Amino acid sequence: MSRKLARGIRNNNPLNIRVGNDWQGEAFIPKDAEFETFSHSKYGFRAGAKILRNYQSIHGLNTVREMIYRFAPKNENDSDNYARFVAKGIDVGLDEPINLSSDELLAKMLHTMSIMEVGRYYSYDDAMQGVQLA
Repeated sequence: MSRKLARGIRNNNPLNIRVGNDWQGEAFIPKDAEFETFSHSKYGFRAGAKILRNYQSIHGLNTVREMIYRFAPKNENDSDNYARFVAKGIDVGLDEPINLSSDELLAKMLHTMSIMEVGRYYSYDDAMQGVQLA
């Protein structure tokens, strides 16, 4: 008996990005009422890359803690655990400034976030495909 895939995997949305923007690669059928549905996971990673880079360039968020607290707020997530997991996964301190203009660091962060969101399903290369589209 096979296990049912996580919602983010079914939606090609490795970061479980909520519905709200019009994204490149967005799939309209089947449509999830709460979370974006993409035609391919690379578009889900692309959306994540756009979001995180906007956190830095528009909102001035430069640490893992700041970005994760905005992305995965405490009212919906264990933000402390999430931020620690991501910081450890990309080998930086929680409050250490990072620069996501580096495609490699951004892909590593997105890949680590996808593990937190949907488990170990996607690879670093999958995340990099999305970063390269961003």
